[in-house]
Amino acid sequence: MVQHTHQANDAIGSPGGFAIFAPTKARPLTQPDQSRHLVSALAVVTIVTALSAAVAIFAPDMRPLLLQEDGIVETASAMMFAMAFLGAVVATILVGFRAPLLLAGLIGFAELMDETSFGSRLFGYEPPPLYGGGQLDGFHDLFILVYRLLQSASQDLAWLWVGLMAIGALAFLTLALRLVTKGFAGRNTRLSSHTLLFLHFGFIGLAQVIDVAASSHILATPELAAMEEVFELDAAIVLVFYVLQQARIAPAAGPRPLA
Repeated sequence: MVQHTHQANDAIGSPGGFAIFAPTKARPLTQPDQSRHLVSALAVVTIVTALSAAVAIFAPDMRPLLLQEDGIVETASAMMFAMAFLGAVVATILVGFRAPLLLAGLIGFAELMDETSFGSRLFGYEPPPLYGGGQLDGFHDLFILVYRLLQSASQDLAWLWVGLMAIGALAFLTLALRLVTKGFAGRNTRLSSHTLLFLHFGFIGLAQVIDVAASSHILATPELAAMEEVFELDAAIVLVFYVLQQARIAPAAGPRPLA
C-alpha cells in the first residue's frame, strides 16, 4: 500500500500527471545524463574543429571565407551564443528561475554582444577608441587593455598577464577533464553537472589568450587567428549543450517564483 502511494505521488509530480506536488529538490545528474550531454557536446566540438582544420590545411582558398573576421566560423559562434541566451530565457519561463540557467543566459548574452561588437555591427554606430589602437568593441578588449597598460610599464608584466590568463584557461579545462573522468567512473560530484560550463570557460579562455597575444604583434599569425575563432565556436557549442542540460534537470524541481 505504501509502495502504491509513493508511485501515485511520483505520478502527480511528473510531467505526465498533474504537477501539484512537485519535488522540492532538483534530481541529481546521473551518469547516463552526464555521458549523454558530454558525449554529444564533445562530438560536435570534435567534428567542427576537425572540419575547420581540414579546410584550413587542404583548401587554403576557402580559409578566409571560413576563418576570417565575420567569416562563417565567427557567424556560427554568434548564432550559438544567441541560441544559448534565448534557450536560457525560454527555459526560465517554462520551468522557473534557476541560477545555472541565469548564469548561462547572461554569459550567452555577453558573448553575443562581444561577437557583434556590442551591437555596432548590427546597428552601425562607432565604438570608442581603445588605448594603443583599435576600438573598444567587445569584452575581450578589456583583457587587451590590461595587457597594453602593463606593457607600458614593463613587457615582463604584460607577458605575466598572458601567462596568468593561460593558467586560468588550462585550470578550467583540467577541472572539466577530471569531472569527466569521475563521471564516466560513476563518481559524480556536485560540480559534475557543470562540467560543460567549465569546458566553456576553458575554451573561451584559450581564445582570449590568443587574442591578447596576437595584439602584441609578435605572435600575430593567420594560424593563431584561426585557432581563436575555432576556440570561440567550441565555447559557444558547449554553452548551448549546458543550457540544454540544465533545462532538462530543472523540471524535476518544479517551477519557482522569480521573486
